[in-house]
Amino acid sequence: MPPIPQDLAASVRALRAVSPSEALVERALNSLPERPDRAAAEGGKRAQRARSPSRWGAIIAAPAVVALALAVLVARGGGAGSPAIERSEERAVALPDDGHAWMHLDLWTHRHADEPAVVHLEVPEHVRVRLPDGEGGALEQHCQQERCSHRLTRYRGEAPLSVAVAQPGRYEIHVHHESNEARVRERFVLTAVRD
Repeated sequence: MPPIPQDLAASVRALRAVSPSEALVERALNSLPERPDRAAAEGGKRAQRARSPSRWGAIIAAPAVVALALAVLVARGGGAGSPAIERSEERAVALPDDGHAWMHLDLWTHRHADEPAVVHLEVPEHVRVRLPDGEGGALEQHCQQERCSHRLTRYRGEAPLSVAVAQPGRYEIHVHHESNEARVRERFVLTAVRD
């Protein structure tokens, strides 16, 4: 199991130090219905244990424990079984005099075995993307915002994703793909130059 991040560990320690206020405990106890006569007659230790502040503290703290468990689950990446694989690749792109320079993104989809992978692709402004259209062809998208996101499902053996740039510059493309087998984060840095 990977180590818990320090900020999460600090939050857990802070949460453990929190206890319900006396006013909250008293208000909770006062809102309980009165005991029937039979239970009052039995009384004894059972009645004393039911009124114990530590017992009510445990009941009141239960939602906080559930919230903490959810926070740990989210911090681990949604509960996926394997840690994320991260990689970065830099490429130089020679731009033609006119038009776009297309290139394939060599995604590490082999890490997903035969499982379909959900892919999140994020590209900067002025980058064109060729995405599968679901019918064996490709759909071309041109990003005209500061950043554009695309989401798709990829199956093993599909045509690679392609991107194109037309202007010199540095372009950073982020790709996250996830399946039951693996979680992969990839970063492609394209440096486009015109000769």
